Amino acid sequence: MSSLSLLAKKRFSGIFWTQSVGAFTDNFFKQTLLALIAHRGLTFMGMPEEEVGQLSGAIFMAPYFFLSATAGQLADKYDKAGIIRRLKILEIVFAVIAAVAIYFQNINWCVVSLVFFAIQSAFFGPLKYGILPQVLEPEELVTGNAWVETSTNIFILAGTMLGTEFVLRDVPNAAIGGLLVTISVLGFYFSTTIPEAPGNPDVKVDKNPFVPTWLTLKLLRQKRSILNAVLGISWFWALGMVMLGAFPFYTTKFLHCSLFVSTILFMIFSVGIAVGSMLCERLSFGRLELGLVPFGSIGISIFLAALWLLGNPLPDLGHELSGWEFIKTGGGIAISICVFLFCLFSGFFIVPLYTLIQQRSDPDTRARVIAGNNIVNAFFMVIAAGLTAVALKAHLSYPQIFGLLAIVNLLVSVYIYTLIPEFTVRFIAYLITHFLYRLKVVGEDKIPDEGGVILVANHVSFADWLIVMATVKRPVHFVMWYTYFELPVVSFLFKSAGVIPISSARLRPHVLHEAFVSIKHYLDEGEVICIFPEGAITKNGEISKFRNGVEKMVEATPVPVVPMAIKGLWGGNFSRFKGGFFRRFWRRTLRSKIEVVVGEPVPADQVKAEDLQEKVAALRGEIL
Repeated sequence: MSSLSLLAKKRFSGIFWTQSVGAFTDNFFKQTLLALIAHRGLTFMGMPEEEVGQLSGAIFMAPYFFLSATAGQLADKYDKAGIIRRLKILEIVFAVIAAVAIYFQNINWCVVSLVFFAIQSAFFGPLKYGILPQVLEPEELVTGNAWVETSTNIFILAGTMLGTEFVLRDVPNAAIGGLLVTISVLGFYFSTTIPEAPGNPDVKVDKNPFVPTWLTLKLLRQKRSILNAVLGISWFWALGMVMLGAFPFYTTKFLHCSLFVSTILFMIFSVGIAVGSMLCERLSFGRLELGLVPFGSIGISIFLAALWLLGNPLPDLGHELSGWEFIKTGGGIAISICVFLFCLFSGFFIVPLYTLIQQRSDPDTRARVIAGNNIVNAFFMVIAAGLTAVALKAHLSYPQIFGLLAIVNLLVSVYIYTLIPEFTVRFIAYLITHFLYRLKVVGEDKIPDEGGVILVANHVSFADWLIVMATVKRPVHFVMWYTYFELPVVSFLFKSAGVIPISSARLRPHVLHEAFVSIKHYLDEGEVICIFPEGAITKNGEISKFRNGVEKMVEATPVPVVPMAIKGLWGGNFSRFKGGFFRRFWRRTLRSKIEVVVGEPVPADQVKAEDLQEKVAALRGEIL
């Protein structure tokens, strides 16, 4: 399925267009308010323009602190589509109030309207991401998230630019207000096309917002992978807050350009995120691909460091550089490319993390988990703004701040990948299956999307477990011979990936016992186990006799067993093919084709080792 075809599906297009026009409305109104103050001499409580700008940002973030948890409870309890429609009706009311305030240029009521819009946005946040797993198939979720990230950034850009341009070009206030109301009505229309997404009526909604806030934050700690995904997303939005907040002063005070150059960089920022999100979708091949997250963090640090090293590469023309003068200089092009690539790699970073949260959170608490993500996001953004102010008071230039962020980003990434080594292992698996080999997967939809399951495959090479990991959408726990854990470097990867060491009853009976205890625990928890029943890597390319360990596993925990065949690895450098490194290399050159073929699941009561061996052999065929 192409990514464009998803937009044509009514079950997705409704939420897509609803959130898109919502992003436009929020930013169009906020920027109109700031433009009225900046360009028409209006004031709010006598505050300078800069302070009103900071206040508007605080107004938009405050509801995320205090109302996100309650919003998450409501979204988990009731039909999400119904709540969205009610919120869009309220948005129309708020838009009418704002339109009247704009018409009479009453800034006080504009600010009150901004508070209303901020509250509505806080309640919409958990719904936007919480509803996607209910209206999309699992294989569509990455694509859906990519489209949501793309449209959000594009429509934020459009709303921000039009809000400023309408005021600068003296568009009548009535027309500005009319557009605001019209877009809000359009948002309600799109919301009527969203399919039902029922919740759990047993969920309790607390009237005191502080209680659910604490409970929601505790939910994030139930799964380490979700907590660290939230921290990763929050870290990105902290970076985004610094970058977007820096553009006006970076361009005018450091680069000595006109303010329009900051608008150019903001456009590049939004387009870069959009392109990165869609490119991430293409490179994920319809699955949650955590291997792209390290790519994203590496790219973010590289291009932040590049902005630092560039400093001010623009020529001194004796006056502020216009937008055209900035674009046509080599230095301006270099800065633009760095900002664009920073954002492109950011798309690689955040799309898989959002998808991870959606896929691995419990459906009954998913909206509250997303609400917790919004709370932590807001906290990180406030901290980032405060630390940036401290850095500027310490007389750091903006390029120096970018360089510092590049270093901190690497440290944060290493911290996250150390706590959740799955990112690192998936990264290695992605490199192997997309750069060292060309992987083709046949029948991957035969692996159940949930519930305990055992995968069995032929054992061709030392890279088999990474190939299987890249094939399966779900996290996999591998069962491997215990001596592999004594090898340097790779032992760390095995332990990081949650590999289960196993031995024979004769050599290490306690290791065997602990292995079956771990296997039963994971299967009872509904997770995936993979075993290579031959017990050793083939020495001649043929499939050896399958041992009966898998039969004992299903006796203890009856789950389906899925046979898989790995094809194309025999003769490569990870196999036991004889003849030395160079002979193996030329036999299986770089980017050679490999294939994984998945068979039909075998019910637990029909599992026999010899039958599984025959099924794997039939799936493999004659190709080694």
